[in-house]
Amino acid sequence: MTLLPTTILAPLLALLSLFAAQKSYIAITNLQQYEESTKKAAKYLDKAGSDLYRTRVTQASGAAAVLLSFASAITLFFRPNISQVLAMANVAATAGAYSHITGFWKAKAEVPFVTGFNEGIRKSNDLRRLLVSLGGGWAVTGVVGSAWG
Repeated sequence: MTLLPTTILAPLLALLSLFAAQKSYIAITNLQQYEESTKKAAKYLDKAGSDLYRTRVTQASGAAAVLLSFASAITLFFRPNISQVLAMANVAATAGAYSHITGFWKAKAEVPFVTGFNEGIRKSNDLRRLLVSLGGGWAVTGVVGSAWG
């Protein structure tokens, strides 16, 4: 079996995906600490209910994109000949998740004395930046896969 450049890129993408998964996990667990109080506030404020929903959905979209990236990187290692398909799917998933997360988290201000929530905001923004790196890595993988196709 010939070692293709995409086979070399696969472990790098898997590691980057795991790093992004760590950020996603920290963000989700930190934000979940405040879910009960947000649910109570949502009974009285429509904005709180909307924010709770958007928090959950944006975190889920980021986690799904990262999970797809990791699974694709593992698949790519064993099946380097399908790099273009995996690359296109992951570029689309990471771009979609980035856009979705950015629309909600980029403008979120930190709240004084609410450390866990602020850490959740920071990790969500870290995840946004990592999604750009993952998308770029998958784009490079697609180009390399096309050249070696």
